[in-house]
Amino acid sequence: MQVEDFSFSPRDRLLNENQFSRVFDQATKTSSEFFTILSRENTQDQPRLGIVVAKRRAKRSVDRNIIKRIIRESFRLNKSSLPAKDFIVILKRPIKIIKRENLRMQMDTLWNQY
Repeated sequence: MQVEDFSFSPRDRLLNENQFSRVFDQATKTSSEFFTILSRENTQDQPRLGIVVAKRRAKRSVDRNIIKRIIRESFRLNKSSLPAKDFIVILKRPIKIIKRENLRMQMDTLWNQY
């Protein structure tokens, strides 16, 4: 019986500008109310995640960190069902009041499309 890996290690992340640029150059796009996910096939045997949360979309660093934590947690819980692609999640609209459950549901809906 195989145990699922729910960790989020450096192997699961897009770490440098070249990796991000590769996805931005030829990406497939999926969107919800607050998020856009860009994806592109990778040569790894697992999905990897990059996150872009601009300061103009979430002014306070506390809010940006909460949003990134929600995205990472959602990816971590869904990565076993995702294909071997590089994903970049972008916050596309300003968020004034963070409703965590709403953000989690949107992320889960987007992951289910893959």
